[in-house]
Amino acid sequence: MGCCCGCKCCCLILLAVAIFIGASLGIFASVFPYPSHASCKVDWVFGESCWEVKSKLITQMKEWSDDDCTTKQQCNYEYLGEEGNTIRGLHTTPWLKFVDKFNFTVNTGYDGNCYVKAASESQASYAIIDFGTNYCNLRNLVIGSHLDEDAHYKENSTNAVCTMYSIAHCNLYT
Repeated sequence: MGCCCGCKCCCLILLAVAIFIGASLGIFASVFPYPSHASCKVDWVFGESCWEVKSKLITQMKEWSDDDCTTKQQCNYEYLGEEGNTIRGLHTTPWLKFVDKFNFTVNTGYDGNCYVKAASESQASYAIIDFGTNYCNLRNLVIGSHLDEDAHYKENSTNAVCTMYSIAHCNLYT
């Protein structure tokens, strides 16, 4: 089996192109530390009961459900409901109207603390960079409901699972 016209030059060129593309993807992945799609996963710990945490997050979503965006991103939230220990919602950005789907899953730990796994993801299939918007979708609700003032409050995430986590400036949008 030979190359297109039997010349070894074509085979070498194809091999070189394949190696170049593979190396480029590897280099890109090593310098682009974010998920391949605009999204965010965050873990939180709160000293309050999970029932109270859920209640506060749902109340905050409903309070920010209007489209009056004079307070920037503190608007356009939509509460989609609960499934077991998970609450779901949407956030639409005020100016560009990007829609992000998010959820908070709560579980009570043996220590009585409420452990929350939250995720937000852009519904735009082409979104890669979000300037921390998916993180801020989640964090703004936590701050708005004053859960960040809890004595047992802890937050954990990384750039690997949360687009632009380390440089997100939610206060620019709140």
